[in-house]
Amino acid sequence: MRLVKQIGMFLLLPLIVLIDSHLGQLVNSFFPHLQIVSHFIFIFLLFETIEVSEYLFLAYCLVLGLLYDVYFFHLIGIASLLFVIIGAIVYKSNSVILLNRWTRLLAVLMMTFIFEFGSFMLAEVVGLTAENLSVFMVYSLVPTMILNCLWMLVFQYIFEKIYL
Repeated sequence: MRLVKQIGMFLLLPLIVLIDSHLGQLVNSFFPHLQIVSHFIFIFLLFETIEVSEYLFLAYCLVLGLLYDVYFFHLIGIASLLFVIIGAIVYKSNSVILLNRWTRLLAVLMMTFIFEFGSFMLAEVVGLTAENLSVFMVYSLVPTMILNCLWMLVFQYIFEKIYL
């Protein structure tokens, strides 16, 4: 039964990425001057560390990174690298992260920060953006962190019922 659940979750990854992008577009329609990105997928990944082995989890992260690269960046490498790095950090420290709700909330905020800031810096190096760092932080990073904090506060209880 556990193998069926692991394979089923792996097949749901593209659907979760699509739902995540549509959630972000819905939120952006209410705030047109901000660039808010929903990372609901990080909540899923955080709780998925309970169910799968380390190598399978890193494969999840790599596939998610590739999907994210193709769907959003149109350049393979940025999200793939960051998702694997974030996945390795989260999996290695999941015994501490999963202790209570506050550490899970901080872990999602950390994952969001590492991904957003890392993707901005890598996009800056590659030449995909010419945006100023202070503009990025005010109009994208902070609102994205707030949204993902709200997602975690709302959906944490549902994921706790499923996984814990």
